[in-house]
Amino acid sequence: MTVIKAHSPGTSQIQEKDLGEEHAKRYGRHKGYKKGSFELGWKIQPRTSTQGRIKYRWGNLKDFYPPNLANPLTCRIPSLIDFLETRQPKYFFYTLEDWDFDNDDNFPVEKELVCKAIMYWRLTLFTNELDKESSKIVSYYLNTANKIISSRMPIFGYWPYKNGLVHYYYKEKGDNEISFNPDIPSMFLSYFDELREKLFQHERDIKLEKSLKVKEEYWIKIFKSIFEKKKIPGAVAFKTSFNYQNLDLVVASYIAWEHNKFRPSKNEPKIKLLADWKQIYSIYKEVCFLRDKNPDLFYKDKISITELCSS
Repeated sequence: MTVIKAHSPGTSQIQEKDLGEEHAKRYGRHKGYKKGSFELGWKIQPRTSTQGRIKYRWGNLKDFYPPNLANPLTCRIPSLIDFLETRQPKYFFYTLEDWDFDNDDNFPVEKELVCKAIMYWRLTLFTNELDKESSKIVSYYLNTANKIISSRMPIFGYWPYKNGLVHYYYKEKGDNEISFNPDIPSMFLSYFDELREKLFQHERDIKLEKSLKVKEEYWIKIFKSIFEKKKIPGAVAFKTSFNYQNLDLVVASYIAWEHNKFRPSKNEPKIKLLADWKQIYSIYKEVCFLRDKNPDLFYKDKISITELCSS
């Protein structure tokens, strides 16, 4: 039996009126609301103007919207709310473009949402569950986020690197320097300790050796056996830039060599800052002293957008 449902004009008009009022109640509080837009299927009118802004590739695609995000129900960062409501990544990128990095501690909820989105995209790549095309899109999202943040450097007066070191450039000639990230001192400490832990198991076979020549040959052999080819220093670097007296100095030597190989941001001043093992070891001891003096700086669960994007 076929059932034909009849619609009376009166009922339809009432439903349409209720729908419009409900839509106005939900979306009519901001200036982007347009009268009658409920007829477009509850279409949300974004607060952020896209006129004159970059049109990001796959910027309207909603397929990879992080499911772990919750709307904070605030409008303190309109572009972020547009991302949460429309699920379009272009508004996430506009959020990074507009982000006030100097005062981001005043927006802890919003900052956590941004970090969660980045972590979600990184996790989807890490699990290798995406097909080739999907991986390409998510990689684009992460690379775009990284480029936006890098293009706005220096955000805090320094240029950060993924190993927890930063570059400072001053107007006074000759005063430029390499130091640890003052906002995330634990980042460099963790980087140093992780490399130290990786080499620690190999130290016992050479720890009591007195000959630096023997130590040099031993550590070169170890590096060549446990590191990828592209992460192994050349013969000249091993000979002239490493100190093999003890494990900490070996670690400091490697980090200095590796840091000098990092490609700086295209906007970073064209002044070459080179690290050496003495400097890196001195920074390490300074951070250790800071940790002992103020442990809260290291054990506090602090989220950093720049740390997520540069690692």
